Amino acid sequence: MNRDKKVVITGLGHFHPPNLIENSFFSQLDIGSDSQWVAERTGINSRCSVLSPEDLLSLRRREKSLRCLREEGRVMTIAQMGKSAWKCLEQRDAEGLHQLEALSCGTSVPDFDIPANACTIAAEIGAQCFAFDVNSACSSFVVNLHIAKSMIQSGSLKKMALFIPERYSLRLDYTDKSSCVLFGDGCAAATLQLDGSSGFELIDTIVTSSPEKHNLVQIPTDGYFYQNGKAVQKFAITKTIAITHEILEKNQLSIGDIDYFVGHQANLRMLSSAAKKLGFSDSQHLFNVDTYGNQGGAGAPSVLSMNWDQFKSGDLIVVSVVGSGLTWASALLRKL
Repeated sequence: MNRDKKVVITGLGHFHPPNLIENSFFSQLDIGSDSQWVAERTGINSRCSVLSPEDLLSLRRREKSLRCLREEGRVMTIAQMGKSAWKCLEQRDAEGLHQLEALSCGTSVPDFDIPANACTIAAEIGAQCFAFDVNSACSSFVVNLHIAKSMIQSGSLKKMALFIPERYSLRLDYTDKSSCVLFGDGCAAATLQLDGSSGFELIDTIVTSSPEKHNLVQIPTDGYFYQNGKAVQKFAITKTIAITHEILEKNQLSIGDIDYFVGHQANLRMLSSAAKKLGFSDSQHLFNVDTYGNQGGAGAPSVLSMNWDQFKSGDLIVVSVVGSGLTWASALLRKL
């Protein structure tokens, strides 16, 4: 074991597909939502999708099926999203590809049951390494960090990459205004290794779940996304606050020691409530949900990636996420 040595996130990358879906789009769906309705209830102004607005409308009107759109090549694949996020990451970790010994992928809307979607990403970026999937819905980033940290500290490998590609827009019911307005698509990627002089030290991770509540947030096979909104909102705020305090107490820190907070990008109203109750100021609370919507597991790491150049040496960042399962997890980072 190498538990006395630090595990470092040497690179982060993000990607959001080019199809911008503004709130005004939902006025065309005839579901009782408009720009003001969406913004007031969620704090979300826009989001990106792997599908064009025209294709989303065709799904809403049942003019085309998702299978048809896939056959026409109109759906960006997991591998394509991963490659785009990797291009961003390579600007921060140029040597990452040649050193990789493992690659994991966590996604809520996979392209394949088999093979592992991680294998398709590895093939796309030209990585020759062991590849496997680890999905924990919106908690996937921290869960993958937790596993990567353990594998690296165990001595079983020296360098690993993880990818979190999310395409909720493919599995939304566009007649349900309570859910279809929330989500956007995106992908995040990270490289981790033992020691390193730049990036983020991964100080600690905590992961946990409450499996008896697995029915509160689901995407059934061949079905649409569903959640018990009221119950999930309360859970998300409560667990975000609880696990943030837990990881700080475990590492003998307080809220006053933390420079930045990043939460699960579910909606800005929920996020702001949790950040305020924790005691973080507006300048300490980093988010992108207002522009990119709820990107599932890709949300929190994309916030970190988009603010990569903002962090200063010594900054402490706490990342707390929640997801289907129900799951919740937290990571403590220090900028090197």
